Order: sequence, then structure tokens, then C-alpha cells
Amino acid sequence: MLKTQNKHIKYGGVPLLLCSILMLGYFLPQDNFPQQIGFFAIGCAGFWMCLKSDFSNIFLIGLLLRSALIASTPLLSDDYIRFLWDGYLTTEGINPFNFKPSELHFLAQENDFANSLFEHLTSKNSYSTYTPVNQWIFYFSASTHSILGGIISLRIVLIGFEIATYFVLKQILQRYQINEKKLIFYWLNPLVILELTGNLNTEGIFLFFLITALLSLSKMQDLKGGLLLSLSFCSNILSVIFLPLILLKGGKYRCYKLLLGFLPLSIFAFFPFLDSNNLYGYYQNLIESFQNDAFNASLFTIKDWFNFQILGFEGNQVYEQVLFLCSILMILGISWRFRYRNRKVLFIGITLIISTFFFLSPSVYPSYVIIPLTLSLFTRLTFPLIWSGLVFLSYSYYDNSIPTILKSGLLFTEYIIVFVFLYRDLKSPIKK
Repeated sequence: MLKTQNKHIKYGGVPLLLCSILMLGYFLPQDNFPQQIGFFAIGCAGFWMCLKSDFSNIFLIGLLLRSALIASTPLLSDDYIRFLWDGYLTTEGINPFNFKPSELHFLAQENDFANSLFEHLTSKNSYSTYTPVNQWIFYFSASTHSILGGIISLRIVLIGFEIATYFVLKQILQRYQINEKKLIFYWLNPLVILELTGNLNTEGIFLFFLITALLSLSKMQDLKGGLLLSLSFCSNILSVIFLPLILLKGGKYRCYKLLLGFLPLSIFAFFPFLDSNNLYGYYQNLIESFQNDAFNASLFTIKDWFNFQILGFEGNQVYEQVLFLCSILMILGISWRFRYRNRKVLFIGITLIISTFFFLSPSVYPSYVIIPLTLSLFTRLTFPLIWSGLVFLSYSYYDNSIPTILKSGLLFTEYIIVFVFLYRDLKSPIKK
């Protein structure tokens, strides 16, 4: 009987994962939360069964699950439309940072591809804030002049980055003599597969360059590490929050070599898109896009009650600035504390830095949680894995049939559990 149960656990996980991913990738719309969370729970059950199994072909299983989504149109996110729009502008020789889509409505009359993109855009009055590395990938994808072709092209590129990330993660785990089975936490995690491959979010590009940079820096390859860190910054500007810890850890001599790789390449990458006329505007648009749409926030949501009860509307900006200042101070404090730790323990500091930033941010989309999840593979921290299983509750936001009080309750449940595991992780002593 026990052997039969173990056999079911071993071979039952993959079909459950596949069923979950196919349903969420092809059939369930964004506003059907009950079925979404049901099938995501099935995926988590399959993921748990895979954790209990002893597979030698984890890589092929993860690749199969991702390949199953190759022709799907993202149902949980419409960001891919803006990706292809930005790419289309670049193919036409137009800087996507300079114009809102609403200012280029005449382009929709030129061909069916531009018209289809313009009709489906949900942010016609917003400037683009996507970084240079992403913009060139969007350019490549939009060169197909077809929405489906662009989706498939972009997905192939993103899967390529994920494959590369898999092998870099494996190399780091081997380097620090960590159980390689922890790769399952990333490679077979339903959240990772759905958000990066399914919804075409670009955090996978950023993660590849970031962890490859950290691997290079651990080998004392500072110039190469600086170049790779620059590419991660040019994929997602969040890389800048890791610089204080990395620079403090490196010391004066290593800092010069790292910055020699980081600064010139960053300037060169942004040069075709930013100039003296739109540099400040890009910064303002970036801040506004991050602050205006509160989504799945934890401490930031206290603002809604606090403003209403005490400060009124004027307290909104004050609260945002206070949280931003707290975020900066806590990041600097973590950086200072971990500056003399060994390279392996350094990953704990990096994971805590990005997690602190998200805890104090107004918007925490599910794909963001993949960043601390991936970095935590080299640590004893468990809360990012728990968070990856709970963050899908935030998709209740898009279902108008769910009462607001229930949505708030789900959000509270998500973060109270995450903070309990965070407290337990921090309570354990950190070895030097």
C-alpha cells in the first residue's frame, strides 16, 4: 500500500502541473478568480508531489511544461501588447520613450499590426518605462509584424533565458555545495512557469544577468561582474538597490574594477533611448508608474486607512515618502550588516534587500516574487517559497464579483503568513 502511494506521488505530480498550466495558460480569463485559484492550487499540489519525488530528468520536465505554453496568448496579463507596441515603434525608427501611444494614434492607420496593437493597449496615455535590453528584445519580437508571431518570438527568447538561468543556478549550487534538488523550487514552480513563460514577464531576463553577475563576482571576476550587473540594470533598474552591499563587500580596489564595467556599459545602453530632453521625464514616469497603481501591497495598504482616518488626502504623499525613506534606510542597514559576511551568506542579505523593497512598495505583482524566490535558493530562507505559493491570491483584484472586504482579507492572509515565516527565518542564527 505504501509503495503504491509513493508511486502515485512520484508520477502524479507532473500531470497535475501540466493540467494546471494548460488551464491557466489557455482557458481561464483574468476575471475568473475562483477557477484560477483552484487550478493554481492543483499546480501547487503537483509541485509538492514533485518535491517528494526523486526525478533525474527535472530539466526536461520543466522544459516540457514551458513548451506546452508556446502558442498561448497571455490571459493573466496584457503587458505583452505594450511590449510589442514599443518594439513596433523601434522598427519604425521612433523612440518609445518620447511619445505616449495616444500621441501616435495615426500609426494605427498604417497597417493591421499597428492597428491591432493600438486597439488592445490599455495604457494609451502613459510613457514607456521599459529598459534598453528589454526594448531590443521587443524590437526583435515585433519584427514579425504579427501579434501571435510576436508572442511566440518573445516566448522563445524568454525560455532561452530561463534555460540559461537553470544552468547558472545549478553551477552556483554546486559551487557552494548546496543540494541541487533546490532547483525544483525555481524550475518546476507553477508561479515561475506561468508568470515568465505564460504571461511573458521579463523578470527572467533580469534574473539571468543578476545571478550570472553574482557568480562572476564570487570568482573575483570584478570587471566581468560589473558588465553583467550593468546588463541586469539595463533589464530592470532594481539592480541598483544591490549596489551598496556589493560595493561594501568588494572594498575599494574591487569597487573600481566593478564600476569600470558597470558605468560605461549602462550609459552606452541607455544612450540610444535617453537624452537631455527626456531623461528627467523618464525618471518621473518610472516613479509614477510604480506609485499610482497600488497592487498586492503589504505595509503600503495601511495608507488607505491612515489617510481616511487622520490625515486626509494630503497625507498620501507623506506616507509614500516615509515608506520610501524607510526602504532606503533598511536597505542600507542590511547592506552594512552583511558587508563582511562570506559570499554564501551574502545571498541572504541580497534576498532580504529585495524583499524589504517589495514589502514597502505600492505594487507587488506576482512576477516580482520570483526575484527573492530565486535568490533564496542559496540560503536557508523559506518565506520566499511560501510567498510564491500565496501571491496568486492577488489575482482576486481583477474579479469584480468578489467583495472588496474579501479581497482585503485574502491580501491580509497572504502577508500575515509570509511575515510569520519571515520572522521564523530571521530568528534562526546566521552563520558567518
